[in-house]
Amino acid sequence: MIYEKEAVIHDEGGIHARVAAMIVQRAQELSKRYDCHLFLRSARSERCEMHSLMKLIALKVNRGDSVFVSAEGDNGRQAVLEMVRFLEGDFEMHEAAEIHGVDKLLHENALIQERLQLILEAVQDGICVVDRTGEITYVNPSYLRIVHKTPEMVIGQNVFETAPNGNRSGVLRSGVARIGSISHKKDGTTVVANVNPLFVDGEIAGVVSVIKDITEIQTLMERLSQVSAKAEYLEQELLRTKKTAQAFSNYIGKSGKVIDVLALASKAADSGANVLVRGESGTGKEVIAEGIHYASSRRRGPFIRVNCGAIPGALLESELFGHEKGAFTGAVRRKLGKFELANHGTIFLDEIGDLDKNMQVKLLRVIQQKEFDRVGGEETIHVDVRIIAATNRNLEEMVKAGEFRDDLYYRLNVIPILLPPLRDRVEDIPLLVEHFIEKISSEAQKRVRGITPEAMRMLMHYRWPGNVRELENVIERVITLMDTEEINEAVLPSYIKGEIAGRVVQNIADDTILPWEEYEKQIIANALRQCNSFNAAGKLLRISHKTVAAKARKYGLV
Repeated sequence: MIYEKEAVIHDEGGIHARVAAMIVQRAQELSKRYDCHLFLRSARSERCEMHSLMKLIALKVNRGDSVFVSAEGDNGRQAVLEMVRFLEGDFEMHEAAEIHGVDKLLHENALIQERLQLILEAVQDGICVVDRTGEITYVNPSYLRIVHKTPEMVIGQNVFETAPNGNRSGVLRSGVARIGSISHKKDGTTVVANVNPLFVDGEIAGVVSVIKDITEIQTLMERLSQVSAKAEYLEQELLRTKKTAQAFSNYIGKSGKVIDVLALASKAADSGANVLVRGESGTGKEVIAEGIHYASSRRRGPFIRVNCGAIPGALLESELFGHEKGAFTGAVRRKLGKFELANHGTIFLDEIGDLDKNMQVKLLRVIQQKEFDRVGGEETIHVDVRIIAATNRNLEEMVKAGEFRDDLYYRLNVIPILLPPLRDRVEDIPLLVEHFIEKISSEAQKRVRGITPEAMRMLMHYRWPGNVRELENVIERVITLMDTEEINEAVLPSYIKGEIAGRVVQNIADDTILPWEEYEKQIIANALRQCNSFNAAGKLLRISHKTVAAKARKYGLV
């Protein structure tokens, strides 16, 4: 059963690339929801399925044009009505997931076009494209090699003038393809050509000619085999890299330690084993856990987070395993636990070291037997859940002290991932700062041009006991309170500047004992070198700018 309805496009740009991506995304959603196939046509074209970005763009639909939506399937009518309302709307996107989906489609389309361009340049066949007027608009390197010409000698020539009786001219006039035509060039080259017409909306828009040097046929199969194998390998690598890059895109950094962590996390994602993520507070354990989930085969399932340290022990069992109605005072209805909600997905147990011994036993049962009982329930619930645990505590010491079960430790620690503290990957701080400035300034709707080199140097010299979380907090605080458009050292928190100044004094004190004036001179000189003004140096040293100026003149620093 086919149902069709007209829609009028109101968007100023008509159906351009981004709008086409939005239409494809909505068509996929409606086709899945109503179990049907959606089609689109203009008044001048045949209908096409609404899943091809290039076909939709090729319709050349402008503002005010009519298009016709149709569907095949028992529930197609409702899908058509919803698609018509969408096409006649303003195509504005508000949801982050919708924006991400459209950007993903556009990115994949760009990759396809880039891949096609690479293929055109890599193939051994000569390819020549001619427009409807007879002008040559594109040739690939192999074409130039076969005909022994340069781009300047070919591009822009008109085949009606240079070869009026040739294959390309003949196909342009007739619209009928010529296959396997052999021709002998003036330079002695003999080529076999396949010339096909290109049609757009039923009218001939040009021709594409594919030529082959007959003398190269013997080596062609071997070359094609190599190119095919390489293309397949590169495609697999592209898909693998793309999957990993998308899943771990929120973990910012390019240092060697970060690359090692992401490589290990990517391998962990390919397995079904439990993972234990270790690291100080604020190093991004949850980000890595989430990335492992979305890079794994379970990415279509749920990702459930539980902070074991934030939930009181008396409530944690109910939170993890759920409870039946009347199981305890206040249990007025059945509640599903986190493990049940995470079925066929991943559960992330943060601060796993805070579990008491009783809960450790029950967690061990879930890991070993993949089953549990709700609080107050008699039914045994079976689940298929992958566990990723995280902690900043020393579990090995806890096992020795009898505070953590060794059998649970070994069950969780199948694939250990240790995240480096920020102080051990200082080279990532500029990337993180740039990321947080862009993110926070956008959220606060505040213009921030960047950060001065001196301020960046101070951030890179600070020890960051709170790691990435502390860095984000500092950037948010600075952006919220500052009055300038650029982050400078003056607006950084005093404790950061104080630690750095204290370290300078410590470095001086470790050297040979000098007169007091020499220490004072070095401190003042260092402060002025960092701040470039008496006022800022005074704030850094917590003295008045007049004192800084007087000391600078005393020691000949100005």
